[in-house]
Amino acid sequence: MLRALTIAAMLALAGCASAVYDSLERRGVDAKTVLTGRTQEARDDALAAAARIETAAGALSAVRGLEGPALARQIDAARAGAQDAALAAQDLRLSTDTVGASGARYFAEWEEEIGLYQTQAEQDGAAAKLKTQADAHRKLGAALSAASLRLSPALTILNDEIAVLRKNPTSGVVVASRAARIDAAGAAAAEAAAALRSAGAEADRFLAALNSGR
Repeated sequence: MLRALTIAAMLALAGCASAVYDSLERRGVDAKTVLTGRTQEARDDALAAAARIETAAGALSAVRGLEGPALARQIDAARAGAQDAALAAQDLRLSTDTVGASGARYFAEWEEEIGLYQTQAEQDGAAAKLKTQADAHRKLGAALSAASLRLSPALTILNDEIAVLRKNPTSGVVVASRAARIDAAGAAAAEAAAALRSAGAEADRFLAALNSGR
């Protein structure tokens, strides 16, 4: 059974996430349905962020061998890709918060219900299921947080490199001199994308646990 401190910590998440949950609860949407939807959104946001950071890094890498107006256009494409990736990162942060808030409510509600079961066997069985799902939920939260920690510096490296290239947007010589940094931006983006996809897989595992019954 979840400890009170664990639930309290989970309930301390962003107020906006809690407000979204409260709004749904007032409309009669049950806790499991809310949590399922929020988890699906977080998974989709993680996968979208992975795709966008890879696209941005690919656009940056494509500046190699270019110069003149073609180079300037490619740098603009990389900048637009990085902006899209930054928006995806914001979406992921919000959905991570809502998964935490809706999970806290779901588990708190279920823990209260366990005490209403008439037999010890029923209580023990329900508590075991709750623990399995709570463990999967914690792993999901950790995976989402780890992915965000990878994504943030990857975006910084990417944006910094784009900013440097924009100072001389038609110079192939500058691009050649920045080859190592462009490679570093690509490597950071690849690591972030891998972490994001891992978080997406963790979301699927949690959904499977959530759908195993309550």
